[in-house]
Amino acid sequence: MLRCLLMIACLLLSACQTPGAVIQPGEPPMSAEVWVDGTRGEGGDGSRARPFATLAQALIHAGAAPGALRVHLAPGRYVGPFVLRAGLELLGEGEGVELVGEGAGPVVRAPEGATLRGLGLQGGGWGVEAAGPVRLVALRFSGQRAGAVRMEAGHLIVEGGVFEGSGPGTVGLLLAGPVRAEVRSGTFVGAFRRAVEARGAEVELEGVSFRGPETALYQGEGQVRLRRSKVEGGSGPGVFVQHGVLRLEDVTVTGHEYGLQSLEATLEARGFTSVRAVRAGVALVGSKGWLEETVVLGSGSYGGMTLVGSDLEVRGVRVEGADAYGIAATRGRLRLRRAVLTQLTARDGDSGDGLHLRDTEVDAEDVKVRDVAGVGVLSAQGSRVTLREVSLEGCKEAGVQAETLGQVTAVGLEVRGSGGPALVALEAGVLHVEGLSVRDNAGGLVWADCQGATGVTLGRVKEEGPVPPRGPEAACVARTSP
Repeated sequence: MLRCLLMIACLLLSACQTPGAVIQPGEPPMSAEVWVDGTRGEGGDGSRARPFATLAQALIHAGAAPGALRVHLAPGRYVGPFVLRAGLELLGEGEGVELVGEGAGPVVRAPEGATLRGLGLQGGGWGVEAAGPVRLVALRFSGQRAGAVRMEAGHLIVEGGVFEGSGPGTVGLLLAGPVRAEVRSGTFVGAFRRAVEARGAEVELEGVSFRGPETALYQGEGQVRLRRSKVEGGSGPGVFVQHGVLRLEDVTVTGHEYGLQSLEATLEARGFTSVRAVRAGVALVGSKGWLEETVVLGSGSYGGMTLVGSDLEVRGVRVEGADAYGIAATRGRLRLRRAVLTQLTARDGDSGDGLHLRDTEVDAEDVKVRDVAGVGVLSAQGSRVTLREVSLEGCKEAGVQAETLGQVTAVGLEVRGSGGPALVALEAGVLHVEGLSVRDNAGGLVWADCQGATGVTLGRVKEEGPVPPRGPEAACVARTSP
């Protein structure tokens, strides 16, 4: 009996002491979320009910907290600079949350990556200077001395937001080196020198609006894809690429010195439009690739499209209202399919040609030239041009002209309403035309100077409408059939 009572007493004593044995004194476990309210006079513990009074307190807490941490910021001004650790997310709660930088340093540094949402960043040298995985969602940048975001390594994701240029030397996004970047639905406004500068980076921009930057995209090496975007209001080239691969899809540039300019680059473009370029809608030097469904509406003294030393395939192009040439190509190769070139003017009196070709190999099919101040097709300086199913109407000087060793071979050529002859050959220019239809050309069928190697060969000529009396044709003009 006594032994039984002792055993019961021991069991009861053990049960009463067990809870006290496992409770250890110390801080409560850190939360994965903290709150900050800069309008509070005194700071709390970072909870929703008792937020920290400064972002600095929250960042100290973040330095000791393991894993990911989300910091909620109430509306107000938070004066930096700030350094964010990896895995940190700054989240603005409502309108008017501003991170303010003073001095030349960045407002926010995130050397190992971070996420920022719904914040404004004002002042500083750079708004954000970072590496690692960085996500910027619905941010507002303004007043930076150097630019909004600088990255030289890592992976950047931008979703929406507004980037406001504060001076002609500033950059919106500077992506230099092994950087991968995805920018979607952002807006760049104001006096950026370059809204996006990509050097050796891999960048994708989609649904982006550029209003006012001198150059919207400046690419050096690397690979960039620009899709469904609009560029307007700048003074330099709208889109520029050098020594890189650029892919364009449904991009419109209004104004700017050039709509698209390249130097020794590779291009793949579908649905590019240039409106009222000061010099040229498209200007490519030493470049290769293809352009499909290109539109140039109005351009200056360098013409609709200017190609120098390039190897390109152009499919489906429309040039309207250029103050010079429709397409001017010097050296290189051009394969042209489905082109319409209309209403070309010539302020200097020595341009306005539909196709202006010098020292170039050209294969053109299904081309229409209408109402131009110069020649429909000019082949000069040793150009070798093949035309198939080409229609030229209302060309003020002539339909086709071959000069200075230029050669043209045409099958299925129509020339109507020329202010001069349908065909011109001079200075050792050579024309071979099979299947020629002509009507209402003020200068008649052919004019040739017959000096040196100049020569014209015609086959299957169809002259419609009133045919003026024809005297003996020039000695260098031959017909293979009536």
